[in-house]
Amino acid sequence: MDNPLLSLDPEDAMRRVEDWKARADAAAANALAASERLQALTATASDDNGTVTITVDADGMMTKIELSHRVQKQSAHFTEDAVMEVYRKAQAKLAEAAKEVVADSVGSGSATGKALMAGYERRLERLDEPGER
Repeated sequence: MDNPLLSLDPEDAMRRVEDWKARADAAAANALAASERLQALTATASDDNGTVTITVDADGMMTKIELSHRVQKQSAHFTEDAVMEVYRKAQAKLAEAAKEVVADSVGSGSATGKALMAGYERRLERLDEPGER
């Protein structure tokens, strides 16, 4: 197999290597920035009547729960169901936000974007496994 760099004059070969290095450095910087943005994500969701509001961190873990005074007027079972529904809704919003970060930074179709999303989705899927909550 012929090496295209060997058929160039030394200056052209050096320019190509420098261009390749610059592209690799930029890709690495974009991947790092995307990873940092993913780690900083949070998402908040509420039920339809505003009784329950939940915020999750970048790992999909609940960091804040707000219950309106209306919970005093409803059954505990209804409140429990609303909390779980809103928790899942917040996690779904988090996953959508992660997709946007990846698409905007490295491209969702790129190998880096696919790897970032695969890792992120695995982290969120672990929350659905028994014993993880």
